[in-house]
Amino acid sequence: KIGSEVVIYSRKFHIASCNESTKDYVLKYHGWDEQDVETRLLPRDRFAESNKAKMRRESGVPGVDRKRKMNDLKQVMESMLGKESSMTDRGMFLECGTDSLCFQVLWDDRQRLYGDIQYFLLFYYLADDTVEIMRTNAKNDGRDTFPKLLKRSKLPKNGRVSDSDCYTWKDLAIGKTVNVFGRTMLIAKSDAFTRQYYLSNGITMKDDMPLQVQEKKVEIKRVIPPYNGFGTEEDSLRSCTGGLNPPPPKKDLQKMRDKNGVILRFNAQLVSGTADDATRRFVIQFFMEDDTIAIREPPVKNSGVMGGNFLRRQKMKHENGSYYAAKDMYVGNIVDIVGHQFLLLNADEYTYRLMECDEKTFPLSNFIRLHGILRSKHNDIKSYFISNYNGTGALDQGGLEKCCKSLGLDLHTQELLTIWRKLDKKGKGKVAFTKLLKLAASEDAFGSQR
Repeated sequence: KIGSEVVIYSRKFHIASCNESTKDYVLKYHGWDEQDVETRLLPRDRFAESNKAKMRRESGVPGVDRKRKMNDLKQVMESMLGKESSMTDRGMFLECGTDSLCFQVLWDDRQRLYGDIQYFLLFYYLADDTVEIMRTNAKNDGRDTFPKLLKRSKLPKNGRVSDSDCYTWKDLAIGKTVNVFGRTMLIAKSDAFTRQYYLSNGITMKDDMPLQVQEKKVEIKRVIPPYNGFGTEEDSLRSCTGGLNPPPPKKDLQKMRDKNGVILRFNAQLVSGTADDATRRFVIQFFMEDDTIAIREPPVKNSGVMGGNFLRRQKMKHENGSYYAAKDMYVGNIVDIVGHQFLLLNADEYTYRLMECDEKTFPLSNFIRLHGILRSKHNDIKSYFISNYNGTGALDQGGLEKCCKSLGLDLHTQELLTIWRKLDKKGKGKVAFTKLLKLAASEDAFGSQR
C-alpha cells in the first residue's frame, strides 16, 4: 500500500506511488479511495540536485552564473571554433616549444598500512611551468593501470591550489623531495636533456640515485605453542603446519609390522619419600610397535589405594624432550613419567628373552660382551672363591654381585641379572660357584671349555 514500508532481505523500502494500471486495479477491485493512491513526495536527493545544477552551468543555460574555472577541454574546443586564446606566456612557448624536463621519482608509502614503494615520471614543461606526473607500470605488480597521477598543471608547494607559490625548475634537483598534494616524492634520476639544460644554466646536477630501496627483511620465527594435553602431541603439531585439513602423522609401518604385539612388561616401584608409596607396585608396559607406555597398578586388598589404570597408553618424553625408547627400559633404571619416578625392579620371562636376543637395542643384555669381561677376570674369580669359601659352595644373586664388586667390575643391575640367568637356568635361586668358574673359563659364550 502507498505510504507503507516493506522489508525485503533486511532492506526497508518505502512505497511512494504506483502506475496507472495499478491505481485502476486497486480502485476497482479492492475498494481503495483516492487518498490511498495519492502520490507521496520522495526524499530530497542533494547529490542529484547538485549534479543537475552542475550540468546546467556546463550546458550554458542563460541566466546561470558560471563563475568557475574554465574546463580544459572546453577551452580547447572554443579555440578550435575561433576564439582567441590569451597571449600570456606565449613568448616562452615560442622559445621552448614542447621541451620538458624529465625526472624519475619514487613515493615511499610504507609507513601507512598496506603502503608500498611506487615509481613515477615527473615532467616539467618549460613553456608554462606546469608539472605532469605519470606512473611507471611494472609487469605483474598487482596494481590497476591509470594514465596519470597528476594532470598537467602548476604544482603548489604547500599542497593548496594557488598560483602564488608553485614549483619551478630551480626547485627540482637530484636528492630533493617534492610535495605532490600530501605525497612526498624523492627525485632520484633525470634524463640527458635535463642535465644538459641545467648545465647550460650553470647548475651541475648530482649523480643519479638508485631507485631500488633496500628493505629490511623481517625475520619471522615460528613459535610452536606448548602441548595442551588434548589428543596426541603429533596431532597438535600437525595443526601448526599451516593446512586447513592437515594429514595424520606419518607412522613407521615397517616397525609396526615387525614389532606388532611385542610388549615389554616390568614390575616397578614408585620412588617417593612417602611411606605409603613404598609398598605400591606398578606394571609398566612398553609397546615396541609405536614406543608407547601404559602403566597399571594392581589392586591390593586393605591397602587403601585404588588399583586400576595409572597412565593410559601414550608416548612419553624425557626431561630433555626426547621420547622414551625401548633402550631406556631395563631393570634398575629409573624412568620419570608424568612427574613420578618409577624404579624398574624386574621383568617377565618373555621380556628377558626378548632383550637377550636383541643385543643392538638392549646392550646391557649382551651376554657375549659380558662373557668377555668374565674371561678376563677368570683367575681373579678363582682366587676370590678360594679366599672366601664358606664350606657350602653355593652362590646366590647377592653373592654374584658381591663378587663382581670385589673384583672391581662396575656392572649394572641388568648386566648382573643377565649373567645370573645364564647360571641359574632352572630358577632355583642358588647355584654352585663352580658354574661361574666354568662359565668364565669357557672359550665362548655357549660354554665350550678351553
